[in-house]
Amino acid sequence: MHLASNISDFLLSLWCGMIDHADSDDPECWPWAVLADEEVWCTHGEDIMCAGFHLPGSYDCNPCNITKKINTQYKTWEFQLYTFALMPILLYSILPSPFWENYCKLICGFQIMCQSTLTKDKLPDTHALLCSWEHEFELTYYSLLESCIHFIHPCIHQVIHLVSKAIHKGPPSCYAQWTMECMIRSLGEQIQQPLKPFANLACKGNLDDGYVLLRKHMKNSIIPWGDEATVISLGPGHVLLCIKKWAQLCLPNGQIAQSAWREKLHPPEQLCMS
Repeated sequence: MHLASNISDFLLSLWCGMIDHADSDDPECWPWAVLADEEVWCTHGEDIMCAGFHLPGSYDCNPCNITKKINTQYKTWEFQLYTFALMPILLYSILPSPFWENYCKLICGFQIMCQSTLTKDKLPDTHALLCSWEHEFELTYYSLLESCIHFIHPCIHQVIHLVSKAIHKGPPSCYAQWTMECMIRSLGEQIQQPLKPFANLACKGNLDDGYVLLRKHMKNSIIPWGDEATVISLGPGHVLLCIKKWAQLCLPNGQIAQSAWREKLHPPEQLCMS
């Protein structure tokens, strides 16, 4: 399984007070089990949905309410977004400071390691950060108690080896199972019809300087009118050129901008405002 998924599942089981425990170790006494309360948990799920409306359109769709989908339809990308992007914000002032600060160390180090490019000068500090997180995690959750030794899952120790593996293999984002699965899914979406796989994969409009138009696009050209014609017009004496509308524009930074032409077909709750 994915390291990110294992960490997400493990941390959530701690904060919800659902992890296995000794009979003498009551989860109600755990200071970190802040999501064990039903009302807090339901509010937390609604906050996730609300936060989704402010995500960039490159996420394709908003994350679901985790309280309703966690056992059935919560996907890997949703867990990654939830654990490594939204959770630090949503748990601020809810999770006690020692646990929240420790969690932020994990997030900071993990986000650095998930970058597509890494520089040597960042690796020593990142390694120290992740090692500090692991050491503090054991002291704050496990507390050297024999009854809590099962709190230290293999994924906890696996995190501190990310930097050493990156030195030998490169950034984890380049060799992880998640990367390969996303590429397979992306190619599958672009191919669409197996009869013309390469024709569909090549259906892009390269604008140079790092800008690329992405499908869907109109089959036939149209003459712009209204506000569109005003924006495109080169002024008096110039012929108004016919255009084809495209659904997406890939920007030089890798983000994908969505066009109103296609976005207006979706209900408001499925749109991303960013």
